[in-house]
Amino acid sequence: MKIKFLKKIPAIVLISIFIISCEQKVKPNTDHPSKETITVKTVEETTVLTSKPAQIQIEKINAEAFQSAIQQEKTNKKTEKITDFKLVVKQLAGVVDFKELDGYLLVNKINFRNGTSSGNKDQLEECTFVAYFPSEDILLLEGGHTTDVSFDLKTGQKTYDAGNPDLVITSPSGKYRLNRVFEGQECFYHFIQEKKNGWFQKVFELDKTFKKNFNKWLCIIEKGFWTDDNTFYFREVIQFKETGNVYEYYKVKITHEL
Repeated sequence: MKIKFLKKIPAIVLISIFIISCEQKVKPNTDHPSKETITVKTVEETTVLTSKPAQIQIEKINAEAFQSAIQQEKTNKKTEKITDFKLVVKQLAGVVDFKELDGYLLVNKINFRNGTSSGNKDQLEECTFVAYFPSEDILLLEGGHTTDVSFDLKTGQKTYDAGNPDLVITSPSGKYRLNRVFEGQECFYHFIQEKKNGWFQKVFELDKTFKKNFNKWLCIIEKGFWTDDNTFYFREVIQFKETGNVYEYYKVKITHEL
């Protein structure tokens, strides 16, 4: 079933840099011609605070805590996308070489805006067009077993860095977002991106941190939401049942330490 939902180094680094300016001026002393006046060193002390990269903590919580947090859920704005064949072919002319076959829009080649291009290893002949996200400049395709295949047309980054913008859950100010990739069969790959210099970059592989903490892989996030820019809640499907799915609940905290 395909469901489209969804280290700690506390440190305070205080670097004191002593900049010693030893300017030695010698000038005649008019009152005492036989002596010299020497002006010696002045010392300036500059304190610089540097910060370590942000870290994440994942905590397992109960259903009651999860339901309580939902009251603080912030609205997630969907990313604009283009799915119309004619419109996307026109808009990406010269960047993406498309071909239409049997009602599907296929891709022959991608000429990325950074001057590079796709190669044989990208296996584009196996992929069909799904959507183009103009604000992200990301092309989303579907590969075998309905897997997500995506390309950042500006940077040339691929699926596990570009993700699927249709599945993102963004924090209130847009600083962070959960991104996902459907890997076929059932499970998703989950990661967190941070907006830097105007575009989103992967900063945390949520799956790996989850595996390290709980000794199991994170597969399906059915419900996820941010309550502020640093706090994300989600529930994971543990078992599908006709009488009601079985879930586990988690809280993710992003910490910023000097």
